[in-house]
Amino acid sequence: MIIEKKQVERDNGVFHWHYFSAAREGLRQVLEFPSMKGRKILIPAYIGHSSREGSGVFDPITQTGKEYLFYRMDSSLNIDKADLKEKISKNKGQILLLIHYFGFKDKNLGIYKQWARENHMVIIEDFAHAFYTFYKDPQIDFDFAIFSLHKMFPIDDGGLVLSREPLTATREASEYDLFRYDYPFIMERRRQNYAFLVQALAEKKDKGIRIMFPVLGAFVPQSFPVFLPSREVRDGLYFSMNERGYGVVSLYHELISPIDGSFSNEHEISNRILNLPVHQDVEQVQLQGMLDVMFSFLNKERQERP
Repeated sequence: MIIEKKQVERDNGVFHWHYFSAAREGLRQVLEFPSMKGRKILIPAYIGHSSREGSGVFDPITQTGKEYLFYRMDSSLNIDKADLKEKISKNKGQILLLIHYFGFKDKNLGIYKQWARENHMVIIEDFAHAFYTFYKDPQIDFDFAIFSLHKMFPIDDGGLVLSREPLTATREASEYDLFRYDYPFIMERRRQNYAFLVQALAEKKDKGIRIMFPVLGAFVPQSFPVFLPSREVRDGLYFSMNERGYGVVSLYHELISPIDGSFSNEHEISNRILNLPVHQDVEQVQLQGMLDVMFSFLNKERQERP
């Protein structure tokens, strides 16, 4: 046995990273992979649709002709454990798609993956909102992982797939140059901004606002999701704050049409959710100004309510 002076094995310790113009393009290629043929995909019943952009998750599923089955979420956007367990047990050898909404992972994620492996399922994780959460704790116990670059970096497009097997990338890594960004700074700024909002809302004790994820834990947030009293209040606040220059969004405010009214928790969340910005460009003094506008609107709305 000999030991070389330097490393020479080109395939030793290699991750298969593949760049695409968009995450949906990467997901589509994953679903077209030969080993995926004939497999049904289990997906969460909380997937949005935009009249302008379509659905980044659902469009590749329909385009590839995949049979799909929804599993339920609870009122706090955690996976309905009993429902998923039943559907995994009845769909051995299929595909399980897990989505990490707004940068947060489900507390029972490890259990769900274990069930999937025991039932010989392919595991796809959607990190479109969770690039930094993955980077902070990269547990590679999936078959494919999907990332959306433009949602987490100041760039116009970009998707990324991490897989156990090679795919055919359509973009070069050099087009994005992700290593020029200061990840520790970005992650800490996002976490600090999130913690600031948790504290500010706790002190205000406004019963019209419920924090979706009051405990940040080890995650790095994409945004700060809150529940408002109704769709009307949410929509009014959304337009009012954007008119004043505060770039709030309402992610998944319109669910794809196959998610019908029987999925009541999912529709209730969709109707009431608002996402406040916590990205790395935001200073806490700006967050306080945003909160002042939000509280002013809610107080006025309550006064005008019959």
